Amino acid sequence: MKIRLLIVVLLLGLHTGQAHANHRVALVIGNSEYSGEGAISTVVQDAETVSKLLKDRDFRVTTALNPERDELRILLETFIDTTPINGTALIYFGGHSMTARDSSGEEQALLLTVDGNRKAIVLGELLEQVGEESAAKDSIILIDSGQGIPPGYDERRGPTGLNAFDSLPRGVSLHFAEEPNIWSDQPGGMAERLAESEGSDLEAWLNKASRWRLSAGEPGTISRPAARAISPPGKLMRGSDAGDEWVSPQGTVFCWCPENGEQPGFWIGKYEARQSQFPSKPDLTHRTYPAHSLKQRDLSELLATLTAKERKAGRLPHGWEYALPSPGQWEYAARAGSRGERYFGEITNTARHANFADHSLFETGNDLYAYADPAPESNDGYAGLAPVGSFAPNPWGLHDVFGNVWEQTSTGELRGGSWVSLKEYLQVSLRKTPPRHPAKPSDHFPYASEFVGFRLVICER
Repeated sequence: MKIRLLIVVLLLGLHTGQAHANHRVALVIGNSEYSGEGAISTVVQDAETVSKLLKDRDFRVTTALNPERDELRILLETFIDTTPINGTALIYFGGHSMTARDSSGEEQALLLTVDGNRKAIVLGELLEQVGEESAAKDSIILIDSGQGIPPGYDERRGPTGLNAFDSLPRGVSLHFAEEPNIWSDQPGGMAERLAESEGSDLEAWLNKASRWRLSAGEPGTISRPAARAISPPGKLMRGSDAGDEWVSPQGTVFCWCPENGEQPGFWIGKYEARQSQFPSKPDLTHRTYPAHSLKQRDLSELLATLTAKERKAGRLPHGWEYALPSPGQWEYAARAGSRGERYFGEITNTARHANFADHSLFETGNDLYAYADPAPESNDGYAGLAPVGSFAPNPWGLHDVFGNVWEQTSTGELRGGSWVSLKEYLQVSLRKTPPRHPAKPSDHFPYASEFVGFRLVICER
């Protein structure tokens, strides 16, 4: 018995370590082909050096050399929109930058693009976009500016160098190669310092290469171990072991559920689908909150469109599709090889694993939720919806299996409970069936509720 208990403890420790790993992605931009005296030929080599260093630290890197402004805007938007949920995203910019005054006299930091005519990316707008739209837990912006500015910009020039920022969006860190309002003597100072440092800790490595930095992220989080997907986003393949991960081109992280004799192998979302990928209304676009209020008919159309798009792109093998899990698939993935009604057993603190009708909901004083558990020890920290991935994962890496939102299955059945469900509802086998249509008993009413969401699967049909 003691030997078996030790094995279980070791396995739980292994899964906990995997849960705190993160997918790392980077966009490396090198602008060197400015016109005339503004050209800085060394930037291309700097960008290639930084790309290699990031790959060595388990980043999946996209390198862009000399993109014009409109192309760069699309690259940035795509990168931000497709960052893996709760991962680490890094943007490196090598090239000219400056502080300029706009028409109202306000000073703005600009990242200059190579197509001339004073075209640039406004750094403040980029930081705001990252903060509002990226699903990454941590986003790092590295500005490795070159020496001086190209001719023709002098009349717009503000203070020398880049001006400092007073605050940043949550989870965002900003690094400059030089102190604010100082020009570097030589371009590529940050790239050079990154190459010279051999530190394994990611945060310390980046900090050493910076002469000025500001962070709104939690200390140490970017140094979490890197997660490894079994294949790049452009190539979907079968998993091997339970919990293997693959990141889709949309940034959705999937976990592998292996064949077991009753169920063929399939991929299932590590997290509940989020609003920014499946908005039901224009104002429901919170980047890391679960999607909800989608009618099942509308959801089916969205999934059919996604399947067709991925097949056309050659990323989805023949016979595979994006879908809602069947009740059997959901239950198999939720159990993750365990027995009983909860993968974490009965003695574990439920509030670590689920967002349910807890003490924080009871404390709102709303009479609708007077049934919520008033016990202080049952406090999960959220009176309403929680961002996806807020709670401990099951042994195969799936977060928020219980609570937060009821998860739709392909038959219309709902599983897992929600943030307004009692703790007793958080059971693998508990089923909630939609009400029947009075005129068509064989049809279910579609759910369109803030209590109901879903989790994607990729499977053979």
